[in-house]
Order: sequence, then C-alpha cells, then structure tokens
Amino acid sequence: MNAETVIKSIEAVTPAVERVTSDMMAQSKASLETIVEKGQEMLSGLVKSMGEMSELARGNVEALMATAKAATAGVETLANIVVEHGKKDFEETTSAMKAMVSAKTPTELYQLQNEFVKARFDHMVAAWSAWSEAALKVAGEVTQPLSNRMAVATEHLKGMFAAR
Repeated sequence: MNAETVIKSIEAVTPAVERVTSDMMAQSKASLETIVEKGQEMLSGLVKSMGEMSELARGNVEALMATAKAATAGVETLANIVVEHGKKDFEETTSAMKAMVSAKTPTELYQLQNEFVKARFDHMVAAWSAWSEAALKVAGEVTQPLSNRMAVATEHLKGMFAAR
C-alpha cells in the first residue's frame, strides 16, 4: 500500500468516523443532561422532604408542649379535687367528733358513729367518682394533641408512599 492509497482510505473513512463521533457526542450530551436533570429532581425532592420533615418535627414539638400544658392543668385540677374533698372531710369529721364527744348516752354515741361511718362512705364514693371522672377527662386532654399529631404523621407518610 502506498501513501496515496492510505490517504484515500483515510479520506473515505473520515466522514463515517466524524458521523459516529458526532452521534456519540450527541448521545453522551443527552445522557449527561438527563443525569443532571434527574439529579436536580432528586435534590429538589430531598429539599422538599427535609422541609416537610422539619414542619412535622415542629408540629410534634408543639403537640408535646400542648400535652405538657394539659398535663399541668390536669394535675392542678386533680389536686384541687383532693384538697376540696379533704377540706370537706376534715370539717365533717371535726363536726362529727364534737357531736360524739357531747353524746349523752351510749345509744346516742352508737347512732352518731353509725351516721358518721355512712357519711364517710358516701363522701368517699363521691370523692372517688369526682376524681375518677376528672382523671379520665385529663387523660383525654393530655393524649389528644399527640393523637392528632399521629394522625397528621400517618397521613403524611401515606402521601409520601402513594407519591412513589
């Protein structure tokens, strides 16, 4: 093969090589653009998810604060019930003891003791009922903010999984 034949062969092949090279460059460029686009979409989704998670966390902290506030108010309510019934119990017991000390006969003392025991039992039942009712109400108030946050988080997760 001589130089002229080699040059003619190179000149004949050059347009094909240029076409293949151009096609490869175009495909590489398109692939790179797709990779960059998908990367930007993923980054955008990540930023959005981080924002949503931050919002959820903020809501969770608010729910915990509301729960703590409700618990504090609830403990105060329960303590007030105990104090109120304790004060009433003390007053009634003092009055009953005075009456028993001033009893003239054993029969009268027995009758006063009987009335005192019945009154104490009725008072205990009333106090327990009031305290139980208040405790159930407080428990509901304390758990409500957390229950609401669980519902929000569940809906958020359902939305995240449904979108994928």
